[in-house]
Amino acid sequence: MTREEAVSYDNELKDKLMLAAKRMGLAENIGSDIVDGCIMVIPDDNRKGMIFLGKESASYKVGNIRMDLKKAIVAGLELVASASIPGDFFNYLQLLIVGVLFIQKAVRQGIEKEGAYLVYFLHLKNAYMEGVQEESLLSDFQRWYRDRTEKFLELAEIREIVEELWRQKILDVIEGKIYLAEYVRGSV
Repeated sequence: MTREEAVSYDNELKDKLMLAAKRMGLAENIGSDIVDGCIMVIPDDNRKGMIFLGKESASYKVGNIRMDLKKAIVAGLELVASASIPGDFFNYLQLLIVGVLFIQKAVRQGIEKEGAYLVYFLHLKNAYMEGVQEESLLSDFQRWYRDRTEKFLELAEIREIVEELWRQKILDVIEGKIYLAEYVRGSV
């Protein structure tokens, strides 16, 4: 996420929470205040994410967006104390949940099935710090994938998978070696 994308996402999140606040019978500025006071959208530096493998494999880059729930709940309690309307606190909590759901969607990047297999293969090879030579990866993964799934992937297909995972910042390619840029949880 570049700086421009971070600013754009911050504005988009603010608009969505203002609209949700209005639907819940709260003042629109409450949604805006949550984003301004409790949510931080941070542009990429070399933020690392986490990959969860399973039925719906995905990469979560949670370093880009942070929500201070403690601060948000305290603000909600202050709102209730000033307005003396207990129902407003529950609407406010619902609004926080909506914010969390919007953030969760923003930080999740789905990984295709073959990509999940490649990520898992690299995890098994401990390609975090040592890396794997690109050429040996192609042939080793091709055999491993065929043995595991009984399907054959062409080397060109594997290169495309590597390129897509690199674009998603899941892999790093440095001097002919491929490294996992994110920590892997689960298996395929």
